[in-house]
Amino acid sequence: MQKPSILFTGIFGAFAISVGAMVLIPHTQLASLQPQVTWDEGANSPSDIYPHERSATGREVYVAEGCFYCHSQQVRDPQYGPDTERGWGSRRTVARDYIYEDVPLLGSQRLGPDFANFGWTAKVAQKDGSEKTVSMWRNEHEDDSKKPAARNERWIYQHLYNPRTLFSDSKCPSYRYLFETKEIGEKPSPNAVAHNAKFQIVPTHEAERLAQYLLSLDRSHELKEAPTAIKPKEAKK
Repeated sequence: MQKPSILFTGIFGAFAISVGAMVLIPHTQLASLQPQVTWDEGANSPSDIYPHERSATGREVYVAEGCFYCHSQQVRDPQYGPDTERGWGSRRTVARDYIYEDVPLLGSQRLGPDFANFGWTAKVAQKDGSEKTVSMWRNEHEDDSKKPAARNERWIYQHLYNPRTLFSDSKCPSYRYLFETKEIGEKPSPNAVAHNAKFQIVPTHEAERLAQYLLSLDRSHELKEAPTAIKPKEAKK
């Protein structure tokens, strides 16, 4: 009878330690986590600095299509990897970044680039002294032949419809079923990925919402526990 009791005690002890280390301790550390807020001049209450507006439908499409299997949404600390050097974000992501998400789409592998800051933009000074809002995601050289003019909805639609037209070695599958063929009418839609004299291929409602969701992903704002590691001008080099 002694051996079964020892075995049971060992199993129970291992389970208790696992629950404590993986559930109870993290819950103690993060359960009271609150949004970081800032006081705007003249405001009567603080404003949440974290942009939590997301396309709920677009997020559902992102999940349904399994995008999180190949794309993560977590930028590692510079000491653990070159994520910031690649232009995937201006700083590491932390627990506070996911405070509004019931199920954070962290991802477990990267067959494609990280999406934590796909919609990251910044105002960059121009030679004439003006400022221009540019996409900061991806640290491509200005002379890179693959660097797009802008990663906007049209670029996303083209990539969804046929990734190989943009990157010949892309591992991303084609999502042509997220598009439909319609008659052109007076003129082709600006979002059409292909057309002839009579018909055009345009994104469906699901593709439009997915693009909106991707462009809403921006965790570049500075947090007290995660200061900005790369400034906009540095990220453009």
